[in-house]
Amino acid sequence: MGRKISVDSATMMNKGLEVHRSALALRASPEQIQVVVHPQSVVHSMVEYADGSVIAQLGHPDMRTPIAQALAYPERIDAGVSSLDFLPHWGLELRAA
Repeated sequence: MGRKISVDSATMMNKGLEVHRSALALRASPEQIQVVVHPQSVVHSMVEYADGSVIAQLGHPDMRTPIAQALAYPERIDAGVSSLDFLPHWGLELRAA
């Protein structure tokens, strides 16, 4: 993901902040949010709906994508990130944290 920044995105402290931020954004309780470890860093979020279906947001682990989204919201702009090739990622791993 590039050079190390002041808050390492792989730290558990940062994951705790993400759970808190997600709970606020989704108006959910922390108990409704499940943290998983995903070594490939391709799956960025998954939301399960009442009917049991899951929608996932996948992409390269590149901060240019969320920065471009924040700058252009609600529109989407070219962030300079290559398209995701699904063939190398068919073995995506998810582990309970």
